[in-house]
Amino acid sequence: MHEQRTDFELLKAASGKDAGAFRVFMARYQERVYGLVCRFTGDRETARDLVQDIFLKVYRAAGSYTPDAGAFTWLYRITANHCINFLQSRKKDPLYAAEEDTAATPAVLSAVSRTATQETSLEQQERARMVRRALDSLPLRQKMAITLLRFEGLGYKEIAQVLECSVSAVESLIFRGMEALKKLVAKELEK
Repeated sequence: MHEQRTDFELLKAASGKDAGAFRVFMARYQERVYGLVCRFTGDRETARDLVQDIFLKVYRAAGSYTPDAGAFTWLYRITANHCINFLQSRKKDPLYAAEEDTAATPAVLSAVSRTATQETSLEQQERARMVRRALDSLPLRQKMAITLLRFEGLGYKEIAQVLECSVSAVESLIFRGMEALKKLVAKELEK
């Protein structure tokens, strides 16, 4: 019954406390949100916790959704803001500040190389860690813009909607972020 409804209809029903409608909406997007959060945090356990928090926020905010932007864009905006807030608060936490996260996510590994042989697997994992560290060192908005572009396949206009900025600001974020990534990776390769 709910499966045939549009995202707007599902969110409207969810705002009226229709849990079934919300479950259908969540099922449509949970994997994509999890993938984004996992890539952004680099930690699957943390990502699972954050995805629960994000969908709780979405459920509470379902009544405020308007179809001006697509539901997917609205959901990604909530996800992006939640991830940025989480990472900013984590930087301030002394327990996390000292921790270096070098976990290589499948997406990063696949971005470094799609076909790994046994002999080069360790080398590729190290490159993936290097890219991950470089990506993690970027300012959060640059990191989010690059993640949305490279790993989620969003266009500049969609990224602008998610990050609530202009397309030219997205272009700038991505350009500066990619330049910084190139420099950081080159520096690591020199070591």
